[in-house]
Amino acid sequence: MKKIFIIIILTLLSSNVSYSKDNPYKFLKKEILIGKAKKELVNDTRSISKKKALSIVEDENGKAIKITLDTKFKGHKDDWGRTGERNQRWEMANAKKPRKFKKPVYVKYKFKLNEFPIKNNLGGSLFQVIANKGNSRLLPWMKFQYSDNRLAHQINFTKEVFYLQGDPDNTNFDKIGYKFYLGYVKDYKDYRTLSLKILASKKENGEIIGWLDDKRIFEVYGPNFTIGNGYTFKWGFYRWLEQMSLETIPTQSVTVKEFGFSDKCEEILSQDKCSYSSDKKDSISHVRFKKSSWRDKTHGKKISKSIKWNKPLPEIKMKQ
Repeated sequence: MKKIFIIIILTLLSSNVSYSKDNPYKFLKKEILIGKAKKELVNDTRSISKKKALSIVEDENGKAIKITLDTKFKGHKDDWGRTGERNQRWEMANAKKPRKFKKPVYVKYKFKLNEFPIKNNLGGSLFQVIANKGNSRLLPWMKFQYSDNRLAHQINFTKEVFYLQGDPDNTNFDKIGYKFYLGYVKDYKDYRTLSLKILASKKENGEIIGWLDDKRIFEVYGPNFTIGNGYTFKWGFYRWLEQMSLETIPTQSVTVKEFGFSDKCEEILSQDKCSYSSDKKDSISHVRFKKSSWRDKTHGKKISKSIKWNKPLPEIKMKQ
């Protein structure tokens, strides 16, 4: 009986080793995702093949998952042939219903960009929070993104979501964005950790607090949400290629050690982050930030459908 038990244990251990070595997606789900991300995130609908995008890497910090985008992989037909632009992605998203506004959620993202050549006019996102209306995704509410060689966290207040004739599956936006600059690609050659507290709200109780490693980088209080009644996480690697020559676009990879979120702060963040509370609730940024406006082009096509925010847009007033 004892020998049988030992054989079973050895079999299970060997299957775990094989599973980690041969199946990066299962390794990601088991070893990289934490908190509610383990159960809630699944391979998203427009992702390129996970067999192409995902690989397991190992260095002095142990094993991690690498997400690679190469133009030879192309992209989903609705990304690759989109009106006026070309996109490519491997992402995971919430499989369940969108999250609501009742309570905060806490996010942790530990990653590095040590295989990330820069190309002018090439940008994308490493993490998105998408505003939903019902179960339909409408617009990127927040993005942790890169543009050329700079990284930033952006919060968007959208005035209008519109769809173009002949392209019913892609949304376009008229929006105001607040971009908090978080350094350059060269600053992320070794692992860095982005942490967030997010309380989505159309009222005065809204909160978005960000930390980079152990340093608090911004705090935003008050109304922070316009169009939509819930939100979805999209995590992975997404990039917009515009109409650049594909031969000139480099292969880029994001290496991830840990990603997850939870309604329980202590499952995700350190004690000092969980216990932090502002007395005055003044919005403040400890990094350079920029406010800008943007309206997507119609490329000569008519707007077939539009969803508008008919109230004054919220405004982030930073304490100097």
